[in-house]
Amino acid sequence: MISVYDKKENCCGCTACKSICPTKAIQMIPDQEGFLYPEINQELCIDCGRCRKVCPFLNSISVDDKLDKPLVYAVKQKNFETRMQSTSGGVYTSISNVVLDKSGSIYGVKFDKNFKVIHSKAIENKGRNKFRGSKYVQSDLGDIFNQIQNELKSGQIVLFTGTGCQVAGLRKFLLDTKTNIDVLITNDIICHGTPSPLLWDEYLKFIQKNSKLKSYTFRYKEKGWHGYNIKAEFEDGKIKVNTPDIKVYSNIFTTDCALRPSCYNCKFANLERKSDIMIGDFWGVEKTMPEIDDDKGISLILVNTIKGKDVFDSIKSNIDIWESNTRDCLQPNLIGPTKKPQKREMFWQDYYDYGFMFIAKKYAEYNFKSVVKRNIRSALKSVGLLNYLKR
Repeated sequence: MISVYDKKENCCGCTACKSICPTKAIQMIPDQEGFLYPEINQELCIDCGRCRKVCPFLNSISVDDKLDKPLVYAVKQKNFETRMQSTSGGVYTSISNVVLDKSGSIYGVKFDKNFKVIHSKAIENKGRNKFRGSKYVQSDLGDIFNQIQNELKSGQIVLFTGTGCQVAGLRKFLLDTKTNIDVLITNDIICHGTPSPLLWDEYLKFIQKNSKLKSYTFRYKEKGWHGYNIKAEFEDGKIKVNTPDIKVYSNIFTTDCALRPSCYNCKFANLERKSDIMIGDFWGVEKTMPEIDDDKGISLILVNTIKGKDVFDSIKSNIDIWESNTRDCLQPNLIGPTKKPQKREMFWQDYYDYGFMFIAKKYAEYNFKSVVKRNIRSALKSVGLLNYLKR
């Protein structure tokens, strides 16, 4: 087999091909933009074709217990502290507790010690809590699919949380290898697209010039749930919230220029998901159910399968629930993929030619005006004049 994919728009990097290869001929290698793609060692390849047959972009994927239509709810975690530690309403904690209470394994996304975004395993609350909160970077799955397969073969209950393409890739891999998935629960997140790990690494170097990161939060809710409030805490004790330098990466994300090419061609940006449960922010709840929006986060949950319904029914005592529908919860990435910006090629060419600081200034509003504006605002706040001027 010469290549697993014909063009990059048809490869989401889910690792299903790597995981199924009988001769271990496939490795995931980063390209110029930092995204991982499968490369085949032609000396090991036996041309069996399993890598292309397992690809979720090229093949259909069956879900036997799928409901006729998803059940839709707005959800808040009853424990307020748990909700504040989560991106939206905290429903993920309740879902994962179902598995932890049965001594199962949960697989989710966390920062490693160097703030690289990776998929990892947890079997207790402390490990699971690292999976809370959004990470707007494509995760490195490593050998997770094979680990999950081995656990399922031993009868271990497993919860896997990932993007729609990752869930689809895992399901297709397990079905193609005739792995029993009765005790697998899949939970996918509503995804706008996965940005480049290379640019995330460049950003980390940029903000850690003076001190190493201690913690990082993409969605800091003390300033409210609506919008992207970024908080970075450093080892020297300094804490920055929404400063021009800290906002650089999130501003790059919102340009849509740094997303993986397949994100503009996503097969799973719709309501026909391959997961048991889908979760995300309930955007628009302030219009459809304003009485429940306290600006501290509301989860949207769509239950897709009978198995997912069983899980949801078992957590109802821990959450506050409001029934909704696919009309009121509909958001752009439940209709179709993110549109590819016309300036994407120019964005990457600017990066190759001039480096990270150039694109930070040109595309992410990191310029003299924004820095001065922030400094003036901070100075007014420190002397108590900011609120006065607002009034």
